[in-house]
Amino acid sequence: MQQDINRLMESALAEVFPSQEQPMPEGWQWKRLGDECKTTSGGTPRRSTSDYFGGSIPWVKSGELNDGIITSSEETITEQGLENSNAKIFPEGTLLMAMYGATVGKLGILGIKAATNQAICAIFTPEHILNKFLFWYLRFARNLIIVQSFGGAQPNISQVVIKNLFVPLPYLHDHDRSLAEQRRIVAYLESIQQEVQEAQKLIEADLHAIEQLEQSILAAAFRGEL
Repeated sequence: MQQDINRLMESALAEVFPSQEQPMPEGWQWKRLGDECKTTSGGTPRRSTSDYFGGSIPWVKSGELNDGIITSSEETITEQGLENSNAKIFPEGTLLMAMYGATVGKLGILGIKAATNQAICAIFTPEHILNKFLFWYLRFARNLIIVQSFGGAQPNISQVVIKNLFVPLPYLHDHDRSLAEQRRIVAYLESIQQEVQEAQKLIEADLHAIEQLEQSILAAAFRGEL
Protein backbone atom coordinates (compact mmCIF):
# COMPACT_ATOMS: atom_id res chain seq x y z
CA MET A 1 0.00 0.00 0.00
CA GLN A 2 2.78 2.46 0.95
CA GLN A 3 4.64 1.66 -2.27
CA ASP A 4 1.48 2.35 -4.28
CA ILE A 5 1.13 5.76 -2.58
CA ASN A 6 4.75 6.64 -3.30
CA ARG A 7 4.30 5.65 -6.93
CA LEU A 8 1.31 7.99 -7.20
CA MET A 9 3.52 11.05 -6.71
CA GLU A 10 6.17 9.71 -9.07
CA SER A 11 3.53 9.00 -11.72
CA ALA A 12 2.15 12.53 -11.41
CA LEU A 13 5.63 14.00 -11.89
CA ALA A 14 6.29 11.79 -14.92
CA GLU A 15 2.93 12.81 -16.36
CA VAL A 16 3.79 16.51 -16.13
CA PHE A 17 7.50 16.62 -16.99
CA PRO A 18 9.14 15.11 -20.08
CA SER A 19 12.38 13.17 -19.80
CA GLN A 20 15.20 14.03 -22.16
CA GLU A 21 14.49 10.86 -24.13
CA GLN A 22 10.92 11.96 -24.84
CA PRO A 23 9.68 14.51 -27.37
CA MET A 24 9.04 17.94 -25.87
CA PRO A 25 5.46 19.23 -25.63
CA GLU A 26 4.78 21.81 -28.31
CA GLY A 27 5.97 25.24 -27.21
CA TRP A 28 8.36 23.91 -24.54
CA GLN A 29 12.16 24.27 -24.59
CA TRP A 30 15.08 22.69 -22.76
CA LYS A 31 17.16 25.31 -20.96
CA ARG A 32 20.37 24.84 -18.98
CA LEU A 33 19.68 25.66 -15.33
CA GLY A 34 22.93 27.60 -14.99
CA ASP A 35 21.96 29.83 -17.91
CA GLU A 36 18.61 30.71 -16.34
CA CYS A 37 19.35 30.74 -12.59
CA LYS A 38 22.14 31.91 -10.32
CA THR A 39 23.48 29.41 -7.78
CA THR A 40 25.77 29.55 -4.78
CA SER A 41 26.38 27.74 -1.50
CA GLY A 42 26.61 28.74 2.13
CA GLY A 43 29.23 28.28 4.80
CA THR A 44 29.88 27.24 8.38
CA PRO A 45 31.36 29.61 10.98
CA ARG A 46 34.23 28.20 13.01
CA ARG A 47 32.70 25.92 15.63
CA SER A 48 35.44 26.64 18.15
CA THR A 49 34.35 30.29 18.37
CA SER A 50 31.26 30.41 20.56
CA ASP A 51 30.57 34.04 19.65
CA TYR A 52 29.67 32.90 16.13
CA PHE A 53 26.63 30.85 17.21
CA GLY A 54 23.39 31.51 19.07
CA GLY A 55 22.53 34.78 17.37
CA SER A 56 19.43 35.92 15.54
CA ILE A 57 20.25 34.63 12.04
CA PRO A 58 18.63 31.28 11.14
CA TRP A 59 21.27 28.87 9.82
CA VAL A 60 19.94 25.89 7.90
CA LYS A 61 21.92 22.65 7.55
CA SER A 62 21.48 20.14 4.73
CA GLY A 63 19.98 17.59 7.12
CA GLU A 64 17.03 19.93 7.69
CA LEU A 65 15.87 19.82 4.06
CA ASN A 66 12.76 17.66 3.75
CA ASP A 67 11.21 18.59 0.40
CA GLY A 68 9.12 21.29 2.04
CA ILE A 69 9.05 24.92 3.14
CA ILE A 70 11.75 25.89 5.66
CA THR A 71 10.30 28.18 8.36
CA SER A 72 12.84 27.64 11.15
CA SER A 73 16.31 26.24 11.78
CA GLU A 74 17.87 24.05 14.45
CA GLU A 75 20.75 26.50 14.92
CA THR A 76 21.34 30.22 14.57
CA ILE A 77 24.46 32.27 13.99
CA THR A 78 25.52 35.80 14.87
CA GLU A 79 26.44 38.72 12.61
CA GLN A 80 30.04 38.08 13.63
CA GLY A 81 29.75 34.45 12.56
CA LEU A 82 28.24 35.54 9.25
CA GLU A 83 31.02 38.05 8.56
CA ASN A 84 33.81 35.60 9.41
CA SER A 85 32.63 32.70 7.24
CA ASN A 86 31.33 31.96 3.76
CA ALA A 87 27.78 31.95 5.10
CA LYS A 88 25.43 34.51 3.58
CA ILE A 89 21.79 35.41 4.13
CA PHE A 90 19.46 34.16 1.40
CA PRO A 91 16.05 35.75 0.79
CA GLU A 92 12.70 34.12 1.39
CA GLY A 93 11.74 32.00 -1.60
CA THR A 94 15.27 30.75 -2.29
CA LEU A 95 15.28 27.16 -3.57
CA LEU A 96 17.69 24.86 -1.72
CA MET A 97 19.19 21.47 -2.58
CA ALA A 98 21.34 19.26 -0.34
CA MET A 99 24.59 18.45 -2.16
CA TYR A 100 25.92 15.83 0.25
CA GLY A 101 25.22 14.12 3.53
CA ALA A 102 22.39 11.83 4.59
CA THR A 103 19.79 13.98 2.82
CA VAL A 104 21.66 14.35 -0.49
CA GLY A 105 19.23 15.44 -3.21
CA LYS A 106 16.60 16.68 -0.79
CA LEU A 107 15.01 20.04 -1.51
CA GLY A 108 13.56 22.97 0.38
CA ILE A 109 12.21 26.46 -0.20
CA LEU A 110 13.04 29.17 2.33
CA GLY A 111 9.94 30.55 4.00
CA ILE A 112 12.21 32.93 5.92
CA LYS A 113 15.44 34.81 5.33
CA ALA A 114 18.23 32.47 6.40
CA ALA A 115 21.84 31.43 5.96
CA THR A 116 22.87 27.85 5.14
CA ASN A 117 25.89 25.62 5.47
CA GLN A 118 28.18 24.75 2.56
CA ALA A 119 26.42 21.41 1.93
CA ILE A 120 23.45 23.28 0.43
CA CYS A 121 23.18 24.73 -3.06
CA ALA A 122 21.03 27.86 -3.15
CA ILE A 123 19.20 28.46 -6.44
CA PHE A 124 17.77 31.86 -7.33
CA THR A 125 15.00 31.74 -9.92
CA PRO A 126 14.44 34.66 -12.33
CA GLU A 127 11.03 36.24 -12.80
CA HIS A 128 10.12 33.93 -15.69
CA ILE A 129 10.58 30.75 -13.62
CA LEU A 130 8.49 29.98 -10.53
CA ASN A 131 10.58 28.61 -7.68
CA LYS A 132 7.94 25.94 -6.99
CA PHE A 133 7.93 24.88 -10.64
CA LEU A 134 11.70 24.36 -10.55
CA PHE A 135 11.35 22.67 -7.14
CA TRP A 136 9.00 20.07 -8.61
CA TYR A 137 11.18 19.51 -11.66
CA LEU A 138 14.27 19.00 -9.49
CA ARG A 139 12.31 16.52 -7.42
CA PHE A 140 11.36 14.70 -10.63
CA ALA A 141 14.99 14.74 -11.85
CA ARG A 142 16.54 13.97 -8.45
CA ASN A 143 17.61 10.42 -9.30
CA LEU A 144 19.16 11.59 -12.57
CA ILE A 145 21.10 14.31 -10.75
CA ILE A 146 22.37 11.86 -8.14
CA VAL A 147 23.41 9.27 -10.75
CA GLN A 148 25.28 11.92 -12.74
CA SER A 149 27.04 13.13 -9.59
CA PHE A 150 27.90 9.86 -7.85
CA GLY A 151 29.73 8.03 -10.60
CA GLY A 152 30.01 5.13 -8.17
CA ALA A 153 32.01 7.21 -5.70
CA GLN A 154 31.14 9.36 -2.69
CA PRO A 155 27.48 10.44 -2.79
CA ASN A 156 27.98 14.14 -3.47
CA ILE A 157 26.12 16.46 -5.84
CA SER A 158 28.23 19.27 -7.26
CA GLN A 159 27.05 22.73 -8.24
CA VAL A 160 28.46 21.99 -11.69
CA VAL A 161 26.03 19.11 -12.17
CA ILE A 162 23.13 21.24 -10.92
CA LYS A 163 24.07 24.09 -13.26
CA ASN A 164 24.41 21.73 -16.23
CA LEU A 165 20.99 20.18 -15.70
CA PHE A 166 18.57 20.93 -18.53
CA VAL A 167 15.13 22.06 -17.40
CA PRO A 168 11.97 21.94 -19.58
CA LEU A 169 10.26 25.33 -19.65
CA PRO A 170 6.89 26.11 -21.25
CA TYR A 171 6.06 28.88 -23.71
CA LEU A 172 9.05 31.14 -23.06
CA HIS A 173 8.01 33.28 -26.01
CA ASP A 174 4.92 34.34 -24.02
CA HIS A 175 5.76 35.42 -20.45
CA ASP A 176 2.19 35.44 -19.11
CA ARG A 177 1.29 32.12 -20.72
CA SER A 178 4.49 30.53 -19.41
CA LEU A 179 3.81 31.60 -15.82
CA ALA A 180 0.17 30.53 -16.08
CA GLU A 181 1.23 27.05 -17.25
CA GLN A 182 3.82 26.80 -14.48
CA ARG A 183 1.18 27.78 -11.89
CA ARG A 184 -1.22 25.18 -13.30
CA ILE A 185 1.41 22.45 -13.02
CA VAL A 186 2.38 23.49 -9.49
CA ALA A 187 -1.28 23.51 -8.38
CA TYR A 188 -1.83 20.05 -9.87
CA LEU A 189 1.24 18.55 -8.21
CA GLU A 190 0.41 20.16 -4.86
CA SER A 191 -3.10 18.66 -5.05
CA ILE A 192 -1.57 15.21 -5.66
CA GLN A 193 0.85 15.78 -2.79
CA GLN A 194 -2.06 16.60 -0.48
CA GLU A 195 -3.83 13.38 -1.49
CA VAL A 196 -0.64 11.41 -0.84
CA GLN A 197 -0.21 12.99 2.60
CA GLU A 198 -3.83 12.25 3.54
CA ALA A 199 -3.43 8.63 2.41
CA GLN A 200 -0.24 8.31 4.47
CA LYS A 201 -2.08 9.60 7.54
CA LEU A 202 -4.76 6.95 7.04
CA ILE A 203 -2.12 4.23 6.76
CA GLU A 204 -0.38 5.46 9.91
CA ALA A 205 -3.72 5.53 11.75
CA ASP A 206 -4.49 1.98 10.61
CA LEU A 207 -1.05 0.76 11.68
CA HIS A 208 -1.54 2.36 15.08
CA ALA A 209 -4.96 0.70 15.42
CA ILE A 210 -3.49 -2.68 14.42
CA GLU A 211 -0.66 -2.26 16.93
CA GLN A 212 -3.14 -1.44 19.71
CA LEU A 213 -5.25 -4.46 18.75
CA GLU A 214 -2.20 -6.73 18.82
CA GLN A 215 -1.23 -5.41 22.25
CA SER A 216 -4.74 -5.98 23.62
CA ILE A 217 -4.79 -9.53 22.22
CA LEU A 218 -1.40 -10.30 23.75
CA ALA A 219 -2.51 -8.84 27.09
CA ALA A 220 -5.69 -10.92 27.02
CA ALA A 221 -3.73 -14.05 26.15
CA PHE A 222 -1.31 -13.37 29.01
CA ARG A 223 -4.25 -13.06 31.42
CA GLY A 224 -5.70 -16.29 30.07
CA GLU A 225 -8.80 -14.58 28.72
CA LEU A 226 -8.49 -16.13 25.25
